[in-house]
Amino acid sequence: MARSDWKRPALEPLGEGLRRIKMTVSYHGGHYSGWQRQTNAIAVAQVLEEAVTTLIGETVEIVGSGRTDSGVHALGQVCHMDIANTRLPAKKFAVALNRILPPDIRILESSEVDGSFHARFTTMARTYRYYFKRHDEVNGFDATLVATVKEFPPKELLDAYAKIIEGTHDFSTFTGSGDLCPSKMRDIYESYWRLEEDRWGGELLSYTITGNAFLYKMVRSLVGTMMTAAHEGMESEEFRARLEAKDRSGAGRTASASGLYLYRISYDADEYAWFEEGGTP
Repeated sequence: MARSDWKRPALEPLGEGLRRIKMTVSYHGGHYSGWQRQTNAIAVAQVLEEAVTTLIGETVEIVGSGRTDSGVHALGQVCHMDIANTRLPAKKFAVALNRILPPDIRILESSEVDGSFHARFTTMARTYRYYFKRHDEVNGFDATLVATVKEFPPKELLDAYAKIIEGTHDFSTFTGSGDLCPSKMRDIYESYWRLEEDRWGGELLSYTITGNAFLYKMVRSLVGTMMTAAHEGMESEEFRARLEAKDRSGAGRTASASGLYLYRISYDADEYAWFEEGGTP
């Protein structure tokens, strides 16, 4: 899909007398009802906005690169805010806000940007990661931070499914019923499974996917379907047929939120330019 077809709105000029502060944020999603401010539950953006008001005395709107659902974590969410305050240097926001915020939300970096940056509308790629552990290898620090299975399915099948996902596809099969996007077409730059080791020496099964954007619950649906299919021994061509059918009934269970992480946001127009040009990385 050509980037010119992404249909993003034009950026509005930065308001007179305002500064734009960009922040990279990590958070434990299991303690919040998602990223986006809500009327009946505590969300990450709300906690950030209230912390900024406490710090500089301004009411602000925090704009994120995208939403994460309830229970989904972030290692590299990116957001911005427009403020009138001129006294606090941009890089000091991370330090100052971390003194106010609860320990399950951390500002990793803060910097000043101009109006050509928008946390959502200038994003070039988003990377998500999903983590599994075996039931009998879970330790006391893993609760709500990984998903669990009795046994890992054959990795060669998972690898075959993941390769099929790469490219430009209509992901209607793997879209949650609440998705309102008129187009289900998405570009997937990378999709792969790996066996890794966690900080305690335990084995992790991880899935990484990078694309221009994602549909509602798309990653969790893909992960859950691949895991179920691999356990059942489904041939890769059957998985391809389900993707191409664009029929939600072909999807398996939706994986839990606990294993999913918004891992990284890219704003580099050159990083995945090879995809649009039809090449390889």
